[in-house]
Amino acid sequence: MNTTFSDQQFELCYPEGIDFHWWYIARNRLLASILRRESDSDSVFLEVGCGRGPVVKGLRDFGLNVHGVELAAVEPIQGVQAFVDSGVDACDLPLERRSRITGLLLLDVIEHLPEPEPFLEKLAGSFPNLSVIIITVPACQEIWSNFDDFYGHYRRYTLDMLDDLSAQLNWTTKRAGYFFRLPYLPLRLMSALGIKRDTQMYAPGKAMRPVHRLVSSLCRVEETVLSIQVRGTSAYAVYRPQRVALQT
Repeated sequence: MNTTFSDQQFELCYPEGIDFHWWYIARNRLLASILRRESDSDSVFLEVGCGRGPVVKGLRDFGLNVHGVELAAVEPIQGVQAFVDSGVDACDLPLERRSRITGLLLLDVIEHLPEPEPFLEKLAGSFPNLSVIIITVPACQEIWSNFDDFYGHYRRYTLDMLDDLSAQLNWTTKRAGYFFRLPYLPLRLMSALGIKRDTQMYAPGKAMRPVHRLVSSLCRVEETVLSIQVRGTSAYAVYRPQRVALQT
């Protein structure tokens, strides 16, 4: 099954400069805090399904050793060409490279799979020194919209669903939580009223970048004020995978 984005989807979702969007700034900050807890000086992370690499760029700007791999043959954004492999299956990377990876990031990936368990099991088994897998997903089925249809989502997740996923894989859930609570109520209302979302992501111009930084700061405030159990538009889970025989 081919779950890669079409050229149109990539164009709409990854315009040049999208890394300045509040959504990416806020999520990168959250991911950086998680990765710092899970890393030491020898840690190397690989983002699987990285698209054109805006997260790779953002996390490397935080000083984290993050690389990316994308199954579709796309052009990486400026600044990460040396750290992103496109047109490559992560499991087909040379064993020497896979052996250096200690953590995998699957950021808004598994919702594109009808049954993610076989994919995740194979992926984890292809990296012999893996100690952590971090997953983010769209959350809460009640805010399903045309956006999910357009980008080929099969579901939006709850924390219970993420916990069930780890149980099926015999992984350990170290922690999990919702984020992006601020957009939840507006999107819940739009869903209830049948209002369609714009399926295009817009990179902010220079004049709007301070506004996007401000919005991302508000998202940071919500992380400190609200419980991770409060529903949001996205969710994350940090897993310790089961050690399995290497799949070469």
